[in-house]
Amino acid sequence: MEGHALFTPQQLFGEAEPSADVLTHAPFLERAKAEHQRERDVSARLALGAYLVSRLVDRLLTKGSDVDAQEGLRWQLDAVRRHLRELPTDSPESAHLHGIADAVLVGSQPLAGLRLSLMAYAYFLEHEGRLEEALEVLGLAVRTHGGEVPPADFAAAALFTGRLNRLLARWTEATNAYMTAESAAESAGDRVLALRAKMGRGSVLRGQGNLPLARATVEGVIEAARDAGLRDVHALALTDLGAVCWLEGRRLEMVQANYEAFLLTEDALQQMRILGDIGLGLKELGAVEAARLAFEIVVGSRTSFQVRTNAILELMELASGAGDRMAFERQRAEAERVRDRMPPSMLVDLHYKAGVGLARFGQVSRGRQLLLAGLKLSEAHHLNAWYFRLENVLGNLGDCEVPEPDRGVAPGVSASPAVQAVATGLREYAAAAT
Repeated sequence: MEGHALFTPQQLFGEAEPSADVLTHAPFLERAKAEHQRERDVSARLALGAYLVSRLVDRLLTKGSDVDAQEGLRWQLDAVRRHLRELPTDSPESAHLHGIADAVLVGSQPLAGLRLSLMAYAYFLEHEGRLEEALEVLGLAVRTHGGEVPPADFAAAALFTGRLNRLLARWTEATNAYMTAESAAESAGDRVLALRAKMGRGSVLRGQGNLPLARATVEGVIEAARDAGLRDVHALALTDLGAVCWLEGRRLEMVQANYEAFLLTEDALQQMRILGDIGLGLKELGAVEAARLAFEIVVGSRTSFQVRTNAILELMELASGAGDRMAFERQRAEAERVRDRMPPSMLVDLHYKAGVGLARFGQVSRGRQLLLAGLKLSEAHHLNAWYFRLENVLGNLGDCEVPEPDRGVAPGVSASPAVQAVATGLREYAAAAT
């Protein structure tokens, strides 16, 4: 229609394949196989349940309206429910799967309830670090709209899609999702979603190593959000600016930007993400004890998989820098237990910190192997900043001379009022939380 922008599921997820074979929704089957091989039968049955539920929703969205199609869907729904009844009742994932199955009704009915259940499950999977699976479920949720998605709903789903692809280092897919999100947000007249889409594109640029353009993009969002009085968007943009500052080597600016965001933010999960970033800056500025406290607060909180695991990796690096082998191995073992759930950038970080740590403890050969594996992984996923960082460290391993973090600015800066204010705030926050 003239003057009417059309937003469809295919713009984000391509064409649905109603005749797809058993490999449809493969990430769930891959998890089921991996968990079975580890003899984790409950986890394997949960993954298989997720696969069966996804196939059920596929059937609902592609079925015909004749009697045979209705009967086939009813039979499949009964079979899925029999499997779900065998899952543990105290499992959050089981509750999500039951909720989706309960929202699948045979006959003609609106799909809003099913859509909400699918979106909730997709967010749960993201929280657990199962990004491929989250994309699968998100695609089903968007398809419940039919051939056309309302602009505001499309913008929100496109932002989610962009974030998942960005975390998986799928830069082209992420950029396309953010661009369509911005277009849909503008069509819906939603200033917040439009600014968040711009931030998403800036994050992709940052991930690809284009820091000047990433900084210009996020500074534009900060100015727009501040002028419009959009507190939450302002806080999110400040954290993005902090991330750019980090990659540019501007540690003090990074801490200041994130601390301002921390003070603006009321959401507990977002606070923990910001706190993890503040810990990074404090560590590099030489405020090691304050940094350790920040990471310990994050690890002890009920935050997302990614935020908590990043904090574990940072504690692992602090332990190796302090020569504490026991603490290093404890944190490394905890990280290794969840490596199959790590997105590419986090897995490269694990290789880097474990490799450097082992070299610090005299195991240079093992450290080199891990660093080379990280280098190969960063090249495969076009993680340019990581590639150059690993290449530089590998060039300094020959004589077991592993460079310590640069503390050249630490003595003066770590005692500055800005840093001390953050350290004091963290102690007060930890005291209030106990």
